[in-house]
Amino acid sequence: MKIAILGGTGSIGGGLAIRWALNHDIIIGSRKFEKAELTADKYRTVLKESAGKSCSIYGCLNADAVNEADVIVLSVPYEHVVSTIETSHLNLKEQIVISIVVPMKKAGFFKYAPPACGSAAMEIKSMLPKGVKLVSAFHNVSAKKLYNTNEELNMDVFICGDDDEANLVVCKLVEDIHKLRPLIAGPLEVSSMVESLTPLLVNLAIYNKMKHLGIKCV
Repeated sequence: MKIAILGGTGSIGGGLAIRWALNHDIIIGSRKFEKAELTADKYRTVLKESAGKSCSIYGCLNADAVNEADVIVLSVPYEHVVSTIETSHLNLKEQIVISIVVPMKKAGFFKYAPPACGSAAMEIKSMLPKGVKLVSAFHNVSAKKLYNTNEELNMDVFICGDDDEANLVVCKLVEDIHKLRPLIAGPLEVSSMVESLTPLLVNLAIYNKMKHLGIKCV
């Protein structure tokens, strides 16, 4: 499967790229071609050194990455969502888009700051062409642990989506990462509850002097 990670130069996008690259072709998308290429080269080196394996990771502009992909991961800060989709809109067809976007603000502490429609996922859905299937996932996975392939994750990934087939594809992608468990949380509308857990985890880490928190349902 070809997976494009838009915003793949960040830590959570990078973690997904490195973890998936052993089983899939990974395309790092960026607004700057040179940055995408340099990042892809870095990830190939990380995998070679940590796993001793070569892999298919390459970089290109966001629009080109979208055009080539079966699955697209939207891993950009909330404030860049609109511009990222606008530059890639013409190349979006019937792919699956995974949103890991969380709108939050810092005001002495971190708080969830959703748009008027209730969540980043619902806003993104309104911008996507007909036929594109949106799934919300990976919001509450520690980016640092995800990037470090020596870390055992042992976390759950909450999945929200309106298309059962697309949800199943994302569940299998979650299972491709060792010690991550997919859990269906409900339709896309439930994404607001899942997204809001991210600033909660950040606040818990800060106030209790903890690091790299995730969620495990027991």
